[in-house]
Amino acid sequence: MRAFQGSDAAREQYPAFVRDSAPSARRPTVAPSTLAGWDARLRAVADGLRDSFGQVPDHPCDLEPEILGVLARPGYVIERLTFQSRPGVRVTANLYRPEQVDGRAAGVLCVHGHWKWARIDPVVQTRCIGLARLGYVCLCVDAFGAGERAVAPGPGTYHGGMLGASLWSADVPLIGLQVYDNRRAVDYLISRPEVDPTQLAITGASGGGNQSLYAGATDDRFKAVVPVCGVGTYEAYLQAACCVCEVNPGGLSYGLTGDLLAMIAPRALLVISASHDARQFSVEEAAKSLAYARSRFNLLNADDHVRHLPIESGHDYNKQMREAMYGWLDRWLRGRGDGSPVPEPEIHPEDPADLRCYPFAASRPASVVTIPVFAHRESLARLAALPPAPDHRQAWEAEAIRIKAMLRDHVLGGLPVVRPPLPIAVWDAKEDLLTIETTTEAGLTLTGLFFTPKPCATSRGTAIVIQDSDLEPASARERCKPWTDAGYAACCVELRATGKRKPNTPAVAGAADHNEAEWAVWLGRPLLGQWVWDVLQWMEVVSSLVKNPPKNLGPTGAGAPLVLDATGPIGVVPILAGAFDARVQTVCVDHGLVSYAPPDASFWTEIPMGLIAPKLLRYGDIGTFGALLAPRRLVVIGGVETTGGTASEERLKAAFAFTKSVYGLFSAGDSLELATSRAASRLLPRAGSGG
Repeated sequence: MRAFQGSDAAREQYPAFVRDSAPSARRPTVAPSTLAGWDARLRAVADGLRDSFGQVPDHPCDLEPEILGVLARPGYVIERLTFQSRPGVRVTANLYRPEQVDGRAAGVLCVHGHWKWARIDPVVQTRCIGLARLGYVCLCVDAFGAGERAVAPGPGTYHGGMLGASLWSADVPLIGLQVYDNRRAVDYLISRPEVDPTQLAITGASGGGNQSLYAGATDDRFKAVVPVCGVGTYEAYLQAACCVCEVNPGGLSYGLTGDLLAMIAPRALLVISASHDARQFSVEEAAKSLAYARSRFNLLNADDHVRHLPIESGHDYNKQMREAMYGWLDRWLRGRGDGSPVPEPEIHPEDPADLRCYPFAASRPASVVTIPVFAHRESLARLAALPPAPDHRQAWEAEAIRIKAMLRDHVLGGLPVVRPPLPIAVWDAKEDLLTIETTTEAGLTLTGLFFTPKPCATSRGTAIVIQDSDLEPASARERCKPWTDAGYAACCVELRATGKRKPNTPAVAGAADHNEAEWAVWLGRPLLGQWVWDVLQWMEVVSSLVKNPPKNLGPTGAGAPLVLDATGPIGVVPILAGAFDARVQTVCVDHGLVSYAPPDASFWTEIPMGLIAPKLLRYGDIGTFGALLAPRRLVVIGGVETTGGTASEERLKAAFAFTKSVYGLFSAGDSLELATSRAASRLLPRAGSGG
């Protein structure tokens, strides 16, 4: 069993489980056959998108545009400008316009992908200049957290990894921020006197192609949409790494890429794909989504409004792609030609430094908000919106029911309603332990190592010790020894996609579990929820073994209290699991994460990305979830911040102040303990103690 645990087959279990969890893997996806059917489906998809995109302002704020400088070039002009997309948040941008505009010109929003210089990269500049020289007004904006909106603006800025994921728990995911910023960018574009508000298009490549897809689906002011190297299938993301900005939280639970394409109908859609692109943007995957969406275009008598153009190329927005885009926009925005490519005029990109809104990072106003600052601000806003601690027990008991229901259904992605199959338990005489294998969900096998207590007059209970690193007999025995020495049976258990069951995926931007965390969020079942599921299933397995122990096992303390114990940031998992199962009498968290709201605007690092769940702070923080255990025992030994640093004693007290107030309602103050170390805590009986 342990040999299998570290094998390639064990590491492939989780990726296979993820792929098999996609709705399309369980049943074929068939496009609606009527417009009424399409309307009903797309209404549901639109509702899902609004929920996925997270918190947005109730009303659009004043744009407060500011033009910072102008570059005059032969035949066209480039403006350096900013505008406000939401209160206190400014977008850095460039506007490219013809030198002379007779009447009003068609407008194009150009969104960049992950090019080195973001909006001012020469690859991005080229199409903007080309559009201006062909008579269009083109606005190009920096995406949230990229380019001049990055923590350290300059070449190679990146807003993904833990940086982007830090926004999930505050319910402001990057994808939602981009969609809203792009909507406000359109508001600015149509405010320009030289722009015809009825003749608008959007285009971008890579992550910009992804932005074009979502903007086109959700903003019907765009008459033409041209995503480049950014369309495939949602399912393909489950076999790849992508930037956090492309992750649509829960998207696979309610929709398909083809639905987004269908939402654009009957407006004009040109999808450009590269023959040598990554799988998630490949010609083949894009063709699947287009085949699905064409049904709606055809039903709307707009079959000629959609085109798929594969081009022999790598991931790019090259001249052939640009010329195809020019021709498509000419046809649908200006009534010129049949959509065939239009030759590109001569183009000379600028030195990126000359297009900056702010030549030096130090000169940026605070309203050019970075992701850590925004994540901190929004996290505090979510917590401030929560109700205060109740003043009597009955009020909390009602509130606790509500919180658990919301966590279960809207954060954790559901929890088990069936018991796991009978485990396989084998006595290992050499190691003097019981090896347990169980299946917590179809295709996912996990291992536990069970140790019997030292003989004592009365068995004190059973401790489940949660491990998120390699599970080995020696280290597991050491983790369980304090419990077995104190008279407890103890089982050290592993969680899916961790330790020797972690898939062979590389770290991305410092996040070791980046891909696994993203895949889970795509499914609407974040790893945090899946790990809670695993612990709940382990409780069933261990409880059944304690009640009916194998003959080699000896005394196990059937019916004695159940304890959950974890060390490190993963400690939030047993707190949540204990909240959902009343059999747990004690939860011990040793240096666990103390809060999803960081104490300042610092980078998140050194914690598993899988612990971050979208929308979590809508319903509480770790102190709130700890209160769900009241009046049962909760022992918190130190703590860590989202930065990976050690939480101060003052910070620990503040993080669990809500917990303390709830325990007070039950007159159970002694059941909550904040300690500096295990040795200093009352977690285990002292030597010679009878209690």
